[in-house]
Amino acid sequence: MRRYNINSDWKFRKGDGSPAAVVTLPHIWDIRGGQNGNGGYVGVCVYEKQIEMSDDWKGRDIYLEIGAAGSVAEVVVNDQPVGTHKGGYSLFRFNITEWMRPGQCNRIEVRVDNSVRDDVYPIAADYTFFGGIYRDVNLVVADASRFSLDDDGSEGVYIIPEITGGGRGRVRVYSVVDEPEGCEVCCQVLDQDGELCAKATVKAGKEPAELFIEQPVLWNGRSSAYQYTLSADLLKDGKWMEKRMIRFGFRSISLSAERGFQLNGERLFLHGVGRHQDREDRGWAISREDIEEDMALLKEIGANTVRLAHYQHAPYFYELCDREGLAVWAEIPFISRLSDSAAARENALLQLTELIKQNYNHPSICFWGIGNDVTMFGAEDWVEEALWEMNALAKRLDPGRITVCSHMMTLAEDSPLSVITDGIGYNVYYGWYVGECSDMGVWLDELQQKQVPVPIAISEYGADGILTYQTGSPTRGDYSESYQSLYHEEMLAIIREHPLVWASYVWNLCDFASVNRKEGGVNGRNNKGLVTYDRKTRKDAFYLYKAEWSGEPVVHITGKRYKRRAESRNTIRVYSNAEDVELFVNSKSMGAMCKDCHIFWLDGVALLPGKNDILVKTERGDYDDVILYGEQADEPSYLFRQDRNAEMREVATEYRVRNGYHSVYDTLDEILDNPEAKKVLEEEAGADVLSQPLLHTLGELPLESIARKSGGLIRKEWVVRLNERLTKVKKLQE
Repeated sequence: MRRYNINSDWKFRKGDGSPAAVVTLPHIWDIRGGQNGNGGYVGVCVYEKQIEMSDDWKGRDIYLEIGAAGSVAEVVVNDQPVGTHKGGYSLFRFNITEWMRPGQCNRIEVRVDNSVRDDVYPIAADYTFFGGIYRDVNLVVADASRFSLDDDGSEGVYIIPEITGGGRGRVRVYSVVDEPEGCEVCCQVLDQDGELCAKATVKAGKEPAELFIEQPVLWNGRSSAYQYTLSADLLKDGKWMEKRMIRFGFRSISLSAERGFQLNGERLFLHGVGRHQDREDRGWAISREDIEEDMALLKEIGANTVRLAHYQHAPYFYELCDREGLAVWAEIPFISRLSDSAAARENALLQLTELIKQNYNHPSICFWGIGNDVTMFGAEDWVEEALWEMNALAKRLDPGRITVCSHMMTLAEDSPLSVITDGIGYNVYYGWYVGECSDMGVWLDELQQKQVPVPIAISEYGADGILTYQTGSPTRGDYSESYQSLYHEEMLAIIREHPLVWASYVWNLCDFASVNRKEGGVNGRNNKGLVTYDRKTRKDAFYLYKAEWSGEPVVHITGKRYKRRAESRNTIRVYSNAEDVELFVNSKSMGAMCKDCHIFWLDGVALLPGKNDILVKTERGDYDDVILYGEQADEPSYLFRQDRNAEMREVATEYRVRNGYHSVYDTLDEILDNPEAKKVLEEEAGADVLSQPLLHTLGELPLESIARKSGGLIRKEWVVRLNERLTKVKKLQE
């Protein structure tokens, strides 16, 4: 088998008739529109390339292999349709042999469509659906007898390592071989030094190869991510055909409510972050260097797990997780807005199959996630049926891994949905979207008292933090970096105090694009990241987690961007994993700072008018410093001031209004207080949606505002239809 990279010199044109351009893959169209809230081009674009068929390829099969294309891709060769792939995140291949003309230039077209469709997931979610071919494209030329290229994008080899009695290692190797008659698979296991540990040969398509290793070294997460290599050679009638070299690791995993997550028989509390794959000015078309930078951030902060939102990520990222020992939660985009159509169900099952088969051999992957926020628009019976079917599929394809599903925090712990997977996660946003941070502690206390039998993770928690906004008096909803830090201080303490939480994931490692968001004065962005979208700036909260999780010395003064301070007395705050921190102001010692775990502070610090040198030093001798300016006039740019009048002017003409009648500009509470208006809303949204406790925390917001803040989850056409019905309902007389 030979693989030829064909990333260069593709002719690209939009379906709107724009002039063609020559591009190099990976490629995303309209990156700026996808990241700044303008939306950009949505629809079909065409990638075209001329391929000359080599004489060496005669008598062999030719496959077009595409790493990922968002989100539906139709392949056409010499004007003949070859096939269509539905799903924007996984690798796929098409056998194009019969359409290729020997000795001639052959025209390959890939028609990519990033339109939202009801039969392809995701249908709606809080992130941008970029369009393009954003991973590598290859031509694969192979003999008829080969490790299968038609096995849902897999490598055709599945490795099952396990520890048997007495600590002996057994490796079972299953291979999928096309035209296996007369073929053998010769397997060798090599250690990290390349030394042979075991070997076995079996007939292709028959029983798996079994190899045994005495006392293998375990893959043990961040402490020791040891991997072996399987060398699998395919021979036909004694002639060598091709080889697979695949790394794998020995490890055992389990999950229970009583013992939490266990790796190799030892309990391990998982703490980490979520990660989206996009990056400023690149979208999803990221490089290996970009991926390595994200891994470096994960290592720096001290995470031992990562949740890969909400789709299959690049193979190289899983490889890095294997190498660095991070436990991975991998999932599919069965998210938020769901469809009960058979085609949509089939697509979810396909994406789950591809995720599992293509990533089966990675020791880092511990969890298969089958859904996220699946009850956002109601817990219909068919949603439960779909989850049961997906869980069964995951268990059939890979019985050795743990299945999980992330739910909204309003899901009852005794819901039938909570027992489908091996464990569940709750996406908890107390202290940001609703309530106070302390409400999460109350909620977890109740779960502990009930002794809930389901293993529970906090699969998302976070608050937006925009660097521009700084304040000495942070409050929920001010979008300040200051509040984001305070939020994470409280949430981290709550999680630390509740051992029933087997895993927790900060949302998110970095800011990410969400085309429909307009929050905090920033369009098209979810700003919950601990690092900015361009990866250049670590926000203060990043250092809180680094001090908590990392073994590296940390000392960091928070609020450095809050340089010009109007307050006469200030609190100086520091995150550190030192034992003691001393504060110096203008070279004068203020003494030891107060301490609570990894948070140090001193209240009532007087700053002189003008420039002040602030220095903090630990008993280890490491330090941090900053210049602050005291007794300054209020800095308007530090505060987010939402112009409600401008906001209402922007949307006031969007939906029709009638004097004395309801509309979507009325608050949710006003609608629910009128029985006739409530009935309309129930008929349009569903009574089960209105029964969601989370919805009722939004009662003071207009329906239009709720829809606008939903990140595209509530469609505009639905709001238009609802508004038309509401404008026929008279308001109650006061």
